[in-house]
Amino acid sequence: MRNSAGASKPTFHAPMRLDWSDEKLQSLSQEQLLNLLENLDHQRAIGRVPEGAAATVDQRITSLLTSRNSAKRRKQLAQALVIDVPARDMA
Repeated sequence: MRNSAGASKPTFHAPMRLDWSDEKLQSLSQEQLLNLLENLDHQRAIGRVPEGAAATVDQRITSLLTSRNSAKRRKQLAQALVIDVPARDMA
């Protein structure tokens, strides 16, 4: 027998919250840490992660970056700030 209702539709599953322990953060590569920070910035920007919680996680991740990658991160933040300022001035 065939199912007359047709194919089932995909179901939305809310993302799970992952708690990033110090051990888990330390096991990540520098590239993964930078990617995690970028994702955190996005989540903060859309209001999904509260500013205080994001700042705490940001600080923990940043402390694990090498000096070269810390400089890279600062440049990314400065560039994001420069892009954001003109947008606010236009509003």
